[in-house]
Amino acid sequence: MTIPAEITTLAFDLGDTLIAVDARFKGSMSEWPELQAVPGVQAALSALRGHFRLVILSNAKNSGAYQVQTALARAGLDGLFTAIFTSADLDLEKPDPAYFHKVARSLGAAPHELVMIGDSYLVDIPGARRAGWRAIWYNPGRAPAPGSAPLHDAEFERMANLPLALDRLNLPDQLTCQTWYLQQGGTGSIWQHVEAVGLAAYHLAVLLRAAGHRVDPILAHRGGLLHDIAKISAKRTHRDHSDLGAEILAELGQPVLAEIALRHMLFYLNDPHKCPRTWEEKIVHYADKICEGSRIVEWPERLQGLATRYPDSIEAMRGFTPAIEALQVELAAAAGFPAPEMATRLKAAINR
Repeated sequence: MTIPAEITTLAFDLGDTLIAVDARFKGSMSEWPELQAVPGVQAALSALRGHFRLVILSNAKNSGAYQVQTALARAGLDGLFTAIFTSADLDLEKPDPAYFHKVARSLGAAPHELVMIGDSYLVDIPGARRAGWRAIWYNPGRAPAPGSAPLHDAEFERMANLPLALDRLNLPDQLTCQTWYLQQGGTGSIWQHVEAVGLAAYHLAVLLRAAGHRVDPILAHRGGLLHDIAKISAKRTHRDHSDLGAEILAELGQPVLAEIALRHMLFYLNDPHKCPRTWEEKIVHYADKICEGSRIVEWPERLQGLATRYPDSIEAMRGFTPAIEALQVELAAAAGFPAPEMATRLKAAINR
């Protein structure tokens, strides 16, 4: 695994992350007549145990650590966790950041060493992020994140994919992305544009994933945010901003994001060496071509906006219309809807 070296501790939610919640039963999980571990969780935890400290963070009000330990043993998850924290013991509840701060103090760990992993987005993700932790969403239903923009650092839908989600923890969060833009001289208008591209890319990736394709919505989102990182600095050096952006991101330890930045340029779409290849690269390339400023538009309107800013290149840009339309058809077919519905679908997803 290639996750950040400073991470020492993985904190798991209990209900529906480790042990399935059964609506038939009430009270302490330790007293339920039947308990079933989430599929694949025992193997995932056993593989991680030798690399990280594993702990539990539960909002259980009728169970302390002893009752949770009893439930874990009955579900075949005994002996995997070094500490258990519950609302009954802490007198606090997630997503209150105070809950996470109290756990961190008890563990003697700094926030950047800790990762929260849970299935309940509003309970497990925002509070952890506000407390300075990283957060991974266990998302077996492949749902989009509540709200328009994802707050979490990574996600996975099957326990077997948890190691891959951990590898994605080296991706920058949104605040880091914005900081990198400022360091490269980025302007407010450029940030508004890349935010729109990031949102469009994220929701298009969610649509493709829902259709059964292997695509990482968080990678697509961060790629959308960072594709124009060299937009201003490239002007000073008279270079293509995609090439310079790729170099900057590679130097920042982001080789996958570097490839997305490299391959987003319109003029590279028909270049066999620089055209987008992966789903995430194609998604960001297309999202950039339908975001004029901070708005999602159809390609002809985006082209008109580009023509205003780059009048000398308008004829060359028009020549790429068939390639843009072909990319739209490919992505729409993968998502399972007609290509003309693309902009409408993305607007609806973002504004839901």
